[in-house]
Amino acid sequence: MLALLGLAGAVLLLVASFATVIEITVGTTSKVVDADTAQSGWDRHGPALLLLGFLALFLLFAGLRGARVAVVGLVVVGVASLAIAWAWDRPHVHDTGSVGDVYADATADPGTGYYLETLGGALLLLVGGSLLVFGRTPGPGPRAPEAPTSASAEERSRARRARRAASAE
Repeated sequence: MLALLGLAGAVLLLVASFATVIEITVGTTSKVVDADTAQSGWDRHGPALLLLGFLALFLLFAGLRGARVAVVGLVVVGVASLAIAWAWDRPHVHDTGSVGDVYADATADPGTGYYLETLGGALLLLVGGSLLVFGRTPGPGPRAPEAPTSASAEERSRARRARRAASAE
């Protein structure tokens, strides 16, 4: 379950790179001549969300295999994603910029990308924190052979002596 949540968080960051983070509307339309009314994650952060998303995928894979440092890195990626959303985007989600200077009825609202990057960061923080606290989730795999007990070794020794005695007769 944690693997799926972590995968979802990383994919959400990748998708948020190309989704609209801030959308400006004038009246009922978001299409204004000679004005950029939509800012994507790429427009606002460049490749940062993409890099964090791919890094999260790598760290999730390593963390699920038991690498504790990778789990700490996954928490850091979650915190960095949330910092981008809250420190850089949240203060500007209602800023109309130059479109608001020209059009009095311009409004700006958070787009889908803002919610995707916030949810992606929260999921990565949740998964990383859970893996830190509870450790790696056990998965199906080969079981280690059990070490022979002294009783079974003693029984084997008796069986060998009995075979030797029987063959000597």
